[in-house]
Amino acid sequence: MAKAKARASQPRERLAAQLALASMTIDVRSNVVLARLVARAQQRLNQSGDPVAVAHQIGVDLGYYLLCHDYDMPRAAYDLLAVAYQISATKTSKATIIAMPRRPQ
Repeated sequence: MAKAKARASQPRERLAAQLALASMTIDVRSNVVLARLVARAQQRLNQSGDPVAVAHQIGVDLGYYLLCHDYDMPRAAYDLLAVAYQISATKTSKATIIAMPRRPQ
């Protein structure tokens, strides 16, 4: 039981550690947008406790940041994006495949 609980909290701890590392770097601290993004993600993780949802939102926010800043981002932000992707990619979601109707020939 203890191992299962430790495995379940592992993504949360990994994301929290990466957020803490990112918030300590000079590049992130000097960039107001990234500093707010990291602080907001830490706050969401502490409030919700759902690492998958927070990791997904980090991916969306950093993707938008990359697009707006000509794909120029500090290394710590790229590391955070990699961890967020690893966490959010492990979640499987159900999807329904809709068959397209065939055209009459």
